[in-house]
Amino acid sequence: MVLVGFMGAGKSTIGPLVAERLGWSFLDLDTRIEERTGRRIAELFRDRGEPAFRELERAAAQEAMRQARLVLAAGGGAFAQPATREALRKGSVTVWLRCDLPTILARVPADGRRPLAANRDIMQALLAEREPSYQLSDVVVDTSEGTPEAAARQVLERLGTRGIRDTTR
Repeated sequence: MVLVGFMGAGKSTIGPLVAERLGWSFLDLDTRIEERTGRRIAELFRDRGEPAFRELERAAAQEAMRQARLVLAAGGGAFAQPATREALRKGSVTVWLRCDLPTILARVPADGRRPLAANRDIMQALLAEREPSYQLSDVVVDTSEGTPEAAARQVLERLGTRGIRDTTR
């Protein structure tokens, strides 16, 4: 199962909650890339450029999708890249964690860790650019309001209609 959505939507927060309830593993794709390269995402963007980062992301996604019973939190731009989106959708259910811009702006710190979070106008343009890709997801859960736990329950409810069951019930 793959969680997609814009930065700040809650993928890295909600993902572990869903994984625990399913009895599955959790993996954050950006964290995996940082572990493999020994560099932060912002450094990779700065030093190698976005195209090189996207290639690392695609390769990491393909590798991760070989693991069964996995909740994967994809990077915010991963699903907007056709080759990466294809890898993430292959044999998996994709869940778009949709979140409105004011909530995203409140959640995402301007600390330099997220290279594409420079300002509101850039964030708004990126969100508008990526939403058509996110809309290709199998399931949509809005995370603009409520707690991460409530969002995780919604994800699990929607997955239940696809035969993926909460093991804590």
